[in-house]
Amino acid sequence: MKRNIDDIDRRLIARLQQNARTPIAVLARDVDLSRSAVQERLERLEKAKVITGYTIQLGEQARALLLAEVMIQVEQKQSAGVVGALQKITHCIRCLAISGEYDLIAEIAADTSEELDTVLDQIGALPGIKRTASSIILSTKFDRR
Repeated sequence: MKRNIDDIDRRLIARLQQNARTPIAVLARDVDLSRSAVQERLERLEKAKVITGYTIQLGEQARALLLAEVMIQVEQKQSAGVVGALQKITHCIRCLAISGEYDLIAEIAADTSEELDTVLDQIGALPGIKRTASSIILSTKFDRR
């Protein structure tokens, strides 16, 4: 299905990104449409895979204290196995395929430096990993996700 998104769809998406639990009635008021028209738009966006899910954002009290980005070099043809192994590590909250010297970036969340160190050792020991390089995230300057 083709992705036809107009300004109203963009406004609905932006509002839901701020708060995925915004009631349909509030969304309808925000875009000056009926509740049923907004519901139909959301269903269309879901069917077209423009919206693939609704989620929560954790507040500061619930977030891990430390975040790290781990650049990972993978042995040739081992990427799927490495990604599968990373998915099983609960501290690994995101994994991205990249181009260049490294093949993957894994984002790791931990509550203590000891916990982070253990997870980094666990990742480094996974079959199929040639090399890793990690950086602790000090702060987020902005995030448009």
